[in-house]
Amino acid sequence: RCPRPSEAIFGILRDLGGPGGRSVPLPHALEVLGARGFTPGQVSAALAEYEGLNILQVNPSRTRVTFV
Repeated sequence: RCPRPSEAIFGILRDLGGPGGRSVPLPHALEVLGARGFTPGQVSAALAEYEGLNILQVNPSRTRVTFV
């Protein structure tokens, strides 16, 4: 089955964090996600969704994604 874009984006972010990874630089993540065909709107929606679920946090300067 094809995951929802937000699920696929979250999976890619987790992969970028590596084993035991606690955070990912957001500019790098945006570059990788863009190369995989995700739009900035899809990425923003996914980040907002998972922030709302308290699974990840984006710092105020929007430079790093941290997994809770």
